[in-house]
Amino acid sequence: MLAKPVGIVPTGHGLSYEPKWDGWRALAFRHPDGVYLQSRAGRDLGAYFPDVREAVNQAVAPGAVLDGELVVWAGERTDFSQLQRRVTAGTGRDALARSHPAHYVVFDLLSAPPGLPLLDKPLAERRALLTSLLADAPAQLTLSPQSTDVGQATEWLHT
Repeated sequence: MLAKPVGIVPTGHGLSYEPKWDGWRALAFRHPDGVYLQSRAGRDLGAYFPDVREAVNQAVAPGAVLDGELVVWAGERTDFSQLQRRVTAGTGRDALARSHPAHYVVFDLLSAPPGLPLLDKPLAERRALLTSLLADAPAQLTLSPQSTDVGQATEWLHT
């Protein structure tokens, strides 16, 4: 699902909220021989984010498919311009990855190891599996916060 701009937080029974990240949406396919990062448009992002590929490869078992957002942090905020530099850095990409590492903020699990499709499962069930899957993951792989509290969602909207 794609986030849409709103002026106020929608309310209703059974809603859960997550912050909108200032990054690039990406799927991470953990194959037995490595990780394939794919943009929402279907492009291969792996060459631009070797640090994220390696983190997913080390922390996630084959067969998983993660849905999340690639971000670069600058203090407590994300820095979209540093994220964009990955595409134009050329031979300086490795140095850029060391000085401004990318992170993968994960908000959904589409397939669980060893390749069990989860698209028919409720979000709450997928979220519980994702939380367990990322329990020992490095900080570079972050579980996106989620809340049912409208006050928390309103704070995220304004910040």
